[in-house]
Amino acid sequence: MAVTLHTSLGDVKVEIYCDTAPRTAFNFLALAASGYYDATRFHRNIKGFMIQGGDPTGTGKGGASIWGGDFPDELHAENRHDARGVLAMANKGPGTNRSQFFVTYAAQPHLNGRYTVFGRVIHGLDVLDSMEKVPVGPKHRPETEIRLDSITIHANPLADRDIVYETPTTDAG
Repeated sequence: MAVTLHTSLGDVKVEIYCDTAPRTAFNFLALAASGYYDATRFHRNIKGFMIQGGDPTGTGKGGASIWGGDFPDELHAENRHDARGVLAMANKGPGTNRSQFFVTYAAQPHLNGRYTVFGRVIHGLDVLDSMEKVPVGPKHRPETEIRLDSITIHANPLADRDIVYETPTTDAG
C-alpha cells in the first residue's frame, strides 16, 4: 500500500505498513482521504534528524485523530527507525498519537519503542534531501514554507476490506 505526499518541493512516495501498524495506518489514511492534511505545512525541520508535519494549525501544538482524541502506540519489532525516510507518528508521550507525523533524515535508533513507525519512503529521497537543506529559524521552523499540498492514496487495503477501527477506549481504573 502506498501514498504520494505532494509537497511544495516535490513528490514523496511512501509505503504504509497496514499489516504491522493497522490502527495508525487507518488513522493516517482516513485523515489523508478527508483532505485533513491538504495545504498544511511542515512546522519542524531538524537537519540530520527529521521533518515533522500533520498539524493543521502549523504550530506543532494542534491536530486530532479521526477519533477526536489520542490513540495507542503500535510498536512492532519489524518497524524500526533504522534508515533515512522512516515515517512515524509524533506524540507527547506514550499513547498520545493524533495526526502529527515525521520522516527521518537518518537512522534514529533511540526512538525505537517510543514512536509508532508506520511507513517508509520508497521514492523521492531527493525531495527529502531538498527539505533537509531548507534553512530554519527559532524552534527549527523552516524559513521558507515547506507545504504538504495533498496526498494521493494509490490503494487502501483497509478500506478495500471494509476494516474500521472503533474509537479507542481507556480504562478508568
